Formats: sequence, C-alpha cells, structure tokens
Amino acid sequence: MTDPQSSAFDDADQLDALLNDAKASDTISVSSASDARDLIGNFGAETAASPWTSLERSAVAQRLAAIVSDPRQVQQGALNLCGPAAFFSQWAKRDPVAFATFATQLYDAGAAKIGSLQISPGQDLLQASYADMVPRMGGSVSPPADWMILGALRNSTDVFWQGSWEGDPGQNLAALTRPEELASWFNATGIYAKVDNQANWATAAGIPHALSLALRPGVDIALLIHANLMATSLNKPYDANWLKSQFPNHFVVLLGDVVQDVQTKNMTLSVWSWGGVKPLVVSQDDFVANYYGAVIARMPDQ
Repeated sequence: MTDPQSSAFDDADQLDALLNDAKASDTISVSSASDARDLIGNFGAETAASPWTSLERSAVAQRLAAIVSDPRQVQQGALNLCGPAAFFSQWAKRDPVAFATFATQLYDAGAAKIGSLQISPGQDLLQASYADMVPRMGGSVSPPADWMILGALRNSTDVFWQGSWEGDPGQNLAALTRPEELASWFNATGIYAKVDNQANWATAAGIPHALSLALRPGVDIALLIHANLMATSLNKPYDANWLKSQFPNHFVVLLGDVVQDVQTKNMTLSVWSWGGVKPLVVSQDDFVANYYGAVIARMPDQ
C-alpha cells in the first residue's frame, strides 16, 4: 500500500516544480527538433570553408544540435548579450528548423535571415578571433556557435550610437539590447500572432504589472530588469553604482507566474538566465526598484 504522506510529498514537489517552471511542459512549436538535427547533421558533414575564419564546422554543428535538443542551453556567458540569448532560447524552441537553417546558413555564407530580418554581420566580427576572446570571458565562456549567432544578431542591428559589436566581452554598450529591438526580433520570425513591448528604460513597471503577466502555453515573456533584482537569490553583490542602478541592464525569460507573499513582503518567481533556471525570492522593495516591464510574444490562438 502506498504511503499517503509520501504521495502528498511527491504531489507537493510536482506542484513546486510546476510553479517554478511552467514553461517546461510547453511544447508548442511549428517544426520538429528531429528535422532540425538532420539538417545540422548534413551541415556538419560538409567541408566548405566559412567566412567565420576562427570557427570550426564540427564544433559549431555539435553545439547547434545540442541547442535544438535543449534551447535552454543557449549561453551568453560573460557577453552582455542577454537580449539575443533570450530571443534565441525561445525561437529555437518554437521553430527549431528555422533556427537551424538560419545558423547553418550564417556559418556557410556569413549572412542569413531570421524570418524577414536580414542578418549580415560585418567583417570585423566574421574575422574576429574567437580563441582570443575566450580568455577575456573569464570563467563564463560562451561556446563558439553561441558566440556566432548571438554576436551576428547584435552586430547586424546595432545603432550608430552603440558602435559595432566585434565579439569582445568588454564591449558592454555595443552589446546592449533595447526592448523595442527584442520585440522586433520576435515579430520578424513570422511565427507569433502578437508581440507586445510593455517594457521601457526609464520607468519601473511595478508589482501590479508583474502580477498581471499571464504565462501559458504558446506565450514567451522576457522581463527587463536590473540585475540587482537577482542579487540576493544568487548570492551576488549589488551594483552599488547609483547612476547605473537607475536603469535596467538585463533580460531574463519568465518560467512561471510571479507570486506576491503579503506576509513576508517577498516576490517569488523563476526565470531563465545565463543558460539555467534561476528561482528567485525578492523583497518587494528590490522588485519595485529593479523591474522594468516585459516583452510578450504570443503564438497564434494564445
């Protein structure tokens, strides 16, 4: 006979897992990962030279296959490319064949399309030495394929005041992503029925906005925050620079509903960031000070 207390404990664990990561069970997509892996396998068997002079085909192919199998593996590492990382981690899940087609063509031709968006990185990035960048990433390395796709998107869409992102982890301003850009990337894929940009750089969005976010199958939500929102939960130091702390500096993907505990005056949420799931417990004050809204992309009928 099953121990009822044991069953209750298991149910509680499952409930906690669901609350922390509701997106794990969201399998809505418009193409298959199996077809994407076949495409990448054919790509890996080719021998043509690439405009990406420092990247080896077999290493790129192996990594791309891993990403389509688990898009949450997308890793920005020490690069300030959280916007492109948030985008690719969602697009590769929703349309793995389109993602694989883009990434393999990007390697072969040095240019490719994300739906209606032409990605054509400049020679400054195509000929940059990935090996020279790795030591500058410290202990948080972005793999070659990730460095290529994230960097190509950023390099191709930088505006004049940012400068051109050339693959260097030290280029923080050139790597920055504005919320309207992230929304435009989701729109360009052609697979989302509606994309709402409810984020901005100047004004905190507030707790009611966060509580109103409806995460359900077919909906992808990227939160715009200052990384101080994550500091306590991740045992990281706060950014004490007064001026920098007044503006957001990070995108994360929401994995479960935001919950307010009126007794503890804490906010709980779970997000994807830096290639992993991050459960967060944030004081209301820290949340209010560091949450700047969200970019919400909805698949058809959602």
